[in-house]
Amino acid sequence: MKTQFKLIRWMMTAVFMITAAGVIAQNQNPTQTVCIGDQEYHVDSSPVTGATYTWSLLGGGTITAGNGTTTINVFWDTPGGPYQLSVYTTANGCSGPPQSVDVTVVAQPVGPGLLAKTPPDPGVCDGTEVSATFTPGSGGVGCSDEFEYSYDNSGTWFAYTPAALIATAGHTLVEIRGRRSGCTATLGCNETPWELLASWTITAPLPVSVIITPDFDPVCADVEVTYTANVVNGGSSPVYAWRVNGGAILGTGSTFTYTPVDGDVITCEVLSNQQCVNNNPATGTFIPVVIPKPTTSEIWHN
Repeated sequence: MKTQFKLIRWMMTAVFMITAAGVIAQNQNPTQTVCIGDQEYHVDSSPVTGATYTWSLLGGGTITAGNGTTTINVFWDTPGGPYQLSVYTTANGCSGPPQSVDVTVVAQPVGPGLLAKTPPDPGVCDGTEVSATFTPGSGGVGCSDEFEYSYDNSGTWFAYTPAALIATAGHTLVEIRGRRSGCTATLGCNETPWELLASWTITAPLPVSVIITPDFDPVCADVEVTYTANVVNGGSSPVYAWRVNGGAILGTGSTFTYTPVDGDVITCEVLSNQQCVNNNPATGTFIPVVIPKPTTSEIWHN
């Protein structure tokens, strides 16, 4: 009788142990961070026949499918936490202890933005180095920001480090793009698409030149002449400096009035304020032809 009782007790103990081992949900990650969105959760890979699984959620989201089974879907919709997801198993009329996971919810990733580009102008002169800095992206799990630059709409992109200088010589366009990538997709985090953040059109420099034109030439001695500086690519407000024979500045306007002497060398130096020019400042030179006054002999009377 004692032997039979021991056998029954041993069998009941074994059933309890098997049941406990088979129906209690396994908590592999007691804490985790996920992105806003839908997540799937599982318990035993080999559940006990006839067992039911009761899930509960404390804050942060909604169980959308699968309650009562080994697999459910939770839609996490509120950043923050940690929120608690729990499950307990019922089998053979008995309920086991719950298993729980603490979940922190973060926003989906947002890509980086432009902080500043140097130069700030939309266009630069050929040979001018350009660079850009950025506001960091946010959200996601495991994500990081990455940047690339490209020339001339070629479709070929090169890795870019913020604030690094990019050469422009020989090109017509420079573009920089960025995104937030490397996100842990298994936690519902999606990388952002590439976004154009900065661009410059590149213009070949134009030469500055100046030609001096007199009102008239040759000119008789002791006659005042107005000289005009005709400037190419001088911009909206060029700066003028007139000199005679390399001396001090005698005029600062686009015209210069002077009484030349034979042998004088008249120059006008022009500093352009136009973007993307070379040969700046430019100098024009003019050498007037001065005709001496004729002399009249004494009057004689026969």
